[in-house]
Amino acid sequence: MGESFGLMTEEPRQGGLGPTSTGEWSSTGPYEHPAAGWGAAMTVGKVLLEQRQPVAGTKAMFTMNQPKSGFDCPGCAWPDDKGVTLDICENGIKHVTWEMTHKRVGKEFFAAHSVTELSQWNDFDLEDAGRLVGPMAYDAATDHYVPISWNDAFRTIARHITALDSPDQAAFYTSGRLSNEASFLYQLFARELGTNNLPDCSNMCHEGSGRGLTASLATGKGTADLEDWEACDALFVLGVNAASNAPRMLTSLAEAIDRGAQVVHVNPLREVAGTRTIVPHEILDMATFNSTPTSTMNLQVRPGGDLALVRGMAKVVFEASETDPTALDQDFLDRYTTGLDEYRTMVEATPWSELVEQAGLTEAEIRGAADVY
Repeated sequence: MGESFGLMTEEPRQGGLGPTSTGEWSSTGPYEHPAAGWGAAMTVGKVLLEQRQPVAGTKAMFTMNQPKSGFDCPGCAWPDDKGVTLDICENGIKHVTWEMTHKRVGKEFFAAHSVTELSQWNDFDLEDAGRLVGPMAYDAATDHYVPISWNDAFRTIARHITALDSPDQAAFYTSGRLSNEASFLYQLFARELGTNNLPDCSNMCHEGSGRGLTASLATGKGTADLEDWEACDALFVLGVNAASNAPRMLTSLAEAIDRGAQVVHVNPLREVAGTRTIVPHEILDMATFNSTPTSTMNLQVRPGGDLALVRGMAKVVFEASETDPTALDQDFLDRYTTGLDEYRTMVEATPWSELVEQAGLTEAEIRGAADVY
């Protein structure tokens, strides 16, 4: 009941698809400005005013992502380890002010919109309608949600749970946004019932990547941390739109460039975060409009072409190892990997023509990425 959801304007969309914006697109041409910087600062101010949270929202900016005295931003999972003032991003402020919204959806809203109609609304429209004010139940006869009391809600849940042949037939899904205290009580309830079927958002968001990583690296999570970033000579950013998914990554990318590291972005879309940025908490850079590069190479692969790129890079490294004994860390490979000979055979058997076609890059571009590696 605590999640928020909703719309863009109050004007009805034709065909029962919910409200929609009637304004022009915010961007009608190439974006030439650096990521973050004053553009993000102006957008943050606009968001605070639109959500009518200029005071509370501004206060949240100074406590968000502060490891000792603040709270974790709900926008992304980028680590908070430096205690930098205003270690925030535009998307994070949007998330926080959405949590502060005064918009509410109650019985009048659900009386006006059937579930069939709402199922056709996009996620932004649903989010923007506002926050739920109490429990609702689906009335199949009218195809509408109708309000019920908390006692009736709990009785309904209990009736369904007690009708199960086994507690293991129930699954107690939780959100990563749940507090530690609420999560503890929720899992205690499920275990007292007799099951440990407690999937969380990581099962839905990361199950595929977790299984793939486990099969290839023997762990379902990343094997690097920010200390590695601060010491490495090259960073390859694959499978992520930095500005959209983890905007605070831009600080680390800019710092890597400043100390001479190579930063390679692999993305079908060459987004602005893969070019240059002005880090908002770098006051001097903000004052002088001084931007820092966030990449030394951008590779625009075909969608799904990153695997072909990686195999092509491996092909180059294997070729180099035939004459250069330092091209591969053989001691590391012997101690920590299995199946290397089979993998090498597969890589060497893949022709360059196939790699180039699937990656959407030239052989020279793939070899250039391997040279960075």
